[in-house]
Amino acid sequence: MRIFAQGWSDRKDGPGHRRIYYLKGCNLRCRWCASPESIAAQPELLFYPERAVGETLDYLCPHGAIKERTLDRSVCSGCADRACRQFRHSALEWAGRERTPEELEKEVLRLSAGWDDFGGVTFGGGEPTLQAPELLDCINRLKKHRIHTAIESNATTPEFPDVAREVDLAIADLKAGTPEVFHDCTGGELAPVLDHLAEAAERAPSLLVRVPVITGMNDSPQELDLIAEHLSGLHRRRLAARSEPLAVEVLKLHHYGEPKYQALDRKYELADRPEPEPEVIRRFEQALAAAGLTLQRN
Repeated sequence: MRIFAQGWSDRKDGPGHRRIYYLKGCNLRCRWCASPESIAAQPELLFYPERAVGETLDYLCPHGAIKERTLDRSVCSGCADRACRQFRHSALEWAGRERTPEELEKEVLRLSAGWDDFGGVTFGGGEPTLQAPELLDCINRLKKHRIHTAIESNATTPEFPDVAREVDLAIADLKAGTPEVFHDCTGGELAPVLDHLAEAAERAPSLLVRVPVITGMNDSPQELDLIAEHLSGLHRRRLAARSEPLAVEVLKLHHYGEPKYQALDRKYELADRPEPEPEVIRRFEQALAAAGLTLQRN
């Protein structure tokens, strides 16, 4: 499994104090993505010269890619030995390394012993279901130890419904209400998402749908009404199949990932985009609650 980050989450990505692993590689290109280092499948170098004020950094690359605190990525693209990995320096951050399901199983068992309120393990991304065989292997290993498992997914892949049935909690995004807006925002197709969410609503043990509200993209009244309509349909399916309401969480645009774009020498398109108006969020949540959905807030 290729992982670009790992850490802890406290009741925000599933119940309890959780270990979370972020799998590298994504099939969408969301314009507001807060983890641009998650998109490409291959390992990537993030360069933060501001973390070493007044320090000469040339020595970090024996091939001359760093000069006067500037990284020449054309040198990196032809590098075979990744010699910079030998240096543990805050200015260099590699995203992407291989971990086996066996390694993660052992690590989780060791880490979980130190927490009385350990809640389980969540696999995020990127898009974790792009690595479905290894992911399912890891999930099944953890389930044998009665460890709660969860995934965070964009619900686009054919593998998503199968993984959603295996985990204790499936967290999935619904990013738009119309195919046109979905494609404009993400580069992907909405129809598979709706089909996969419908299947998960009926068959997943637990399902939470998240809606990111992005100013100027999917926050028009018409678009939010259509998202609410899709969610209401999923809610009815959930009630009919499992006698429980659909859980929904509304997220707001934020800019926490902007420094990562700079560290990757990429442009962040939404740098000056404001957060959604509070009234927009309030009305949307009221519409969802009126339809009987369970609103989750963190």
